[in-house]
Amino acid sequence: MTVAKSINRYCNFFRYQGAETVLDYGAGKLRNSRYLAEQGFTVFAADLPDQVERFRDLPCSDALAGGFDTDQLSHARLNVDLVLSTYVFNIISGSAEKDTYVANIVRNLKKGGYLLMEVRCRRPDSCGDGCTHYFNHADCARTFTHQELDSLLLPHGFRRISHYYRKHAVAAIYQLD
Repeated sequence: MTVAKSINRYCNFFRYQGAETVLDYGAGKLRNSRYLAEQGFTVFAADLPDQVERFRDLPCSDALAGGFDTDQLSHARLNVDLVLSTYVFNIISGSAEKDTYVANIVRNLKKGGYLLMEVRCRRPDSCGDGCTHYFNHADCARTFTHQELDSLLLPHGFRRISHYYRKHAVAAIYQLD
């Protein structure tokens, strides 16, 4: 398994900013967690309870500083320097669930810390800029532009400091003020 392109791209930036502790929120099979642990970061991984049980059995889980299920994050105060969210927003369907997800990020990220949010982006060739019903459009449902991410994250105290688009993704770095 390879690391997410955004993490590979920004790893040195985070190191330069003094980030040492990371929460991989939506860790899945630990591909990004493992990579960052190998790069010398202290990494906590979090996911749904069933997934946490699965990744605790993986040999690379020994390199983690800890593993949390999403219910535990609402009570934790990890005070990490960086939170990673790669493609998680694309699978969360409800606005209440998105709000809970972001609240957990804010609760566990220190002030001045960074959030790397990578999501599938809307494909202009399939939906077009003028599409107003994209949430019902099969190719565009649950996709985001960086402006849409801003509208979801800025009210929680984040400011976007960088973003870039790839063929099917947008990655944005936010800092918690």
